[in-house]
Amino acid sequence: MPVLSFHLRDAEARRINLKQLIYFRKAIEAGNITQAAKELNVAQTALGIQIRNLEKELGVSLLERHSRGVAATPGGELLNRYAEEILALAEEARQAVRKLADNQTTSLKLGLTPSIVRLVGDDILIDLSRTIPNIALRMVEEFSFVLMRLLEQGELSCALTFAPDQDPRFVRRALLEEDLFYLTAPALTPESATITFREVLNSELALTGRQDVVFRTVEEMAGRLGMDLAVAYEVQSIRAVKNLVAKGIAATIMPYGAAEGELRSGALKARLIVAPSVTRTLMFVYPREMSATVDDPHFRAFIDAIADRLHAAEGPVTRRL
Repeated sequence: MPVLSFHLRDAEARRINLKQLIYFRKAIEAGNITQAAKELNVAQTALGIQIRNLEKELGVSLLERHSRGVAATPGGELLNRYAEEILALAEEARQAVRKLADNQTTSLKLGLTPSIVRLVGDDILIDLSRTIPNIALRMVEEFSFVLMRLLEQGELSCALTFAPDQDPRFVRRALLEEDLFYLTAPALTPESATITFREVLNSELALTGRQDVVFRTVEEMAGRLGMDLAVAYEVQSIRAVKNLVAKGIAATIMPYGAAEGELRSGALKARLIVAPSVTRTLMFVYPREMSATVDDPHFRAFIDAIADRLHAAEGPVTRRL
């Protein structure tokens, strides 16, 4: 590579930018300013200004104008050779940095409710997470309202939650709708597979706290129907509620997954609530600034696979949305 023959002051050299070099090379390649501007999809005036600024910065004429178009001056030919190498290096750097970024692992914290973990299983979740390239996934198990609080505090990247809250800071994607069950001790459970919502409200109920999605859902539905919700035992513990029910002290309303083990063993019995049914909606929720990461096709497929497994699980009554 020959040494540049014209003088470049440091301050001037720093003002040369890649756009000027791209425009300059295209003008030489096309041999015509108008054609170069057309190929670059820029205004002819804008292209001409960039080249004139480049000539001003270098203090030398780069293009010779003639009736047929333009041609490189000796200084222009010399700069063209440098520009070719500079632009090639810039493209190489861009690809190298992008490749590095593509290969970097992104850490995500996914919030899950206890019923999801019980139905899908943490081992399956771990197996599924291995299908997501370049993402290190950590899973946090909490109630839906707690997951929303953690999202608001920036302690979670995203969550699978049943919380109905609408917050413009978050994107929400509905995955499936799930019916809730009325749970009682086996000795107190009739043969009927269903129970009406009015009958449920007339029983001694134990629920898991006013912030919980189930409590809020039942309370809201009762209000819409002009009925009163009287909770005999308000306990912020799923295990404690199930113990009360198993002992015949109270009944409760729960998603199937929250009592999956006790229902399979026969320690508790479940009846579907009807007239009307009581449902909750599983949402995939994440902050808007996380969209670029969680909208990745591989991660979306991972979330959809969890929803598919929940829908296919034996016991719950769900509908894919």
